[in-house]
Amino acid sequence: MKVHDLRRLIQRMDGVLDKHLEDNMIEYLQFSFRWMNNLLMRELPLRCTIRLWDTYMSEPNGFSHFHLYVCAKFLTKWSKVIKTLTDFQGIMIFLQSLPTTKWVDDNIAELVSEAFQLKCLFPKAVTHVAGTT
Repeated sequence: MKVHDLRRLIQRMDGVLDKHLEDNMIEYLQFSFRWMNNLLMRELPLRCTIRLWDTYMSEPNGFSHFHLYVCAKFLTKWSKVIKTLTDFQGIMIFLQSLPTTKWVDDNIAELVSEAFQLKCLFPKAVTHVAGTT
C-alpha cells in the first residue's frame, strides 16, 4: 500500500520527523490516505493541482508511482514546522490544513523538481526502502 511505502521512504529521508510523528501517535494513514486518494487535490489550489497532474501525465506511471515521491517531498517540506508541534491535535490540524492557499506554479515546480531528485535517488522506492534490491 502506498501509505506504507510513504512511511518507509520518510524513515529513510527524515527519520527524526518519522519518530516525531510516531511519538505523537500520528499514523500516516490519518493524513496521507487523503493525499493518496485525492492526489493532493484537497491540499492545493486548483491551478496548482492542474499543474501537478500535468506533470503526472507526462511522467511514466506518474499517478501510480511518481505521486509517492511528491507526497514524500510534500511532507518533508513541512518537517521543521511539524517538529515544533508537540501534540496529536496540533499536528493533525496542521497536516489537514497546510498553508498552501497562496501557492503558485513556482511552488509546484519546486516540489516536482525535488520529487524527481528523490525518484532518482530511490528509483525503486518500495524495494529500496524495504532494504532489498
